[in-house]
Amino acid sequence: MNFHKKIAKVFLPNQWNFCMFSLFLLPVVMTLSSSCVAPPDQLDGLLENIPAVVNEPDYFSLSILGDEYSESKTWDLNFSANETDIVLTTLALKDVNVKATDSTYFQVLLAEGDTILSLLIQSDLVWSSLDSIAKIGVPAIASFDGSNFTGRLEYQLLKNNY
Repeated sequence: MNFHKKIAKVFLPNQWNFCMFSLFLLPVVMTLSSSCVAPPDQLDGLLENIPAVVNEPDYFSLSILGDEYSESKTWDLNFSANETDIVLTTLALKDVNVKATDSTYFQVLLAEGDTILSLLIQSDLVWSSLDSIAKIGVPAIASFDGSNFTGRLEYQLLKNNY
């Protein structure tokens, strides 16, 4: 007795012809399995229009992959430093696409409200700075005010103890 007949005898006795049943089942299974939709693959781990934030006492990172992103967000930094600490700050803006009506700002402020960094985002930029906390103060707030922001923003603040 061949395999199909054994299976048919066990599972489908005298009800259906097993070959007909398997011919029907195969297209159904193929149709259901091909209609599943997976989320898009993200090479860098970032999702569009969802800021990724790491907020630690010695490190702050903000990453945004924007596609006409229009949100205002503010983060209270957990960053703690004293006057003898040195801070490495990096900012990278890539693939920025700005229209005449767009206005996106990124700011870093002290607790008292004084501005450490204020930037109107208009084009690609790579910038870094190594500063003394005694000179700039302790960063306390990061603010992003997006109006149709399209591009990538990567900002890092790292405390170095030399």
